Amino acid sequence: MLIEYDVFEDELEKIIYRDAKSDLINKLAKSPDRYVELFRTTSPKLKLMQNITQSHEISFGDFVENIITMYLGVFYENLPKRAKYNKEDIMFDQLFLFENKVYMIEQKIRDDHDSTKKRGQFSNFISKINYLKENYPDKKIVALMWFVDDSLKKNRRYYLNMISSYKSNDNISLNIFYGNELFNYLDKIIIWDEMVKYLQQWKELETNNIELNFEDDWKETKKEIIQNVSKKNWN
Repeated sequence: MLIEYDVFEDELEKIIYRDAKSDLINKLAKSPDRYVELFRTTSPKLKLMQNITQSHEISFGDFVENIITMYLGVFYENLPKRAKYNKEDIMFDQLFLFENKVYMIEQKIRDDHDSTKKRGQFSNFISKINYLKENYPDKKIVALMWFVDDSLKKNRRYYLNMISSYKSNDNISLNIFYGNELFNYLDKIIIWDEMVKYLQQWKELETNNIELNFEDDWKETKKEIIQNVSKKNWN
């Protein structure tokens, strides 16, 4: 066991459910017509529920990033993720040091981007490599693209072609992985197995009820609203 299940569950629920109610209020204030307009098949209630589930899906990607950082920290030296390059802020999904090599992992849940986003993603990937080349000149750089869900490989051929055409050298290596391939490559399949086991356990126990009654657990709801909803939107 690398991480206790209770720690895993707390992190998952803290990130997935954070700010969901305040986010919904902000959306309602910004575009109320989207919930009641005639040319929509869903009822206002269903649209509200849809917004909440979409928020959960987006936050799940943040959770996977955080939990993988925790898992990698068991074996490797995690490096600061936030940096500035060409006067712009950049953020690494995973960045760690092992045996005089700097490993960078650019991760996404699914490989389902359209043509514009996939080009932007690879361009961002190369920008981060360039930053590492300048800031870690004495270390080999291992740059990896990782898609967590291996059931979708929409742009795999594109990414492989771009990787093969990248003018690299002996000090830089690029690769792309799906699902457990990353952890087979790192020889740390135990990370993948434990994460999958815990996610399955959580899904079996989670009720997945969508609560639209904001008076339920009002103390925490009020705190969330005060922190995240402007007075203008609340009015």
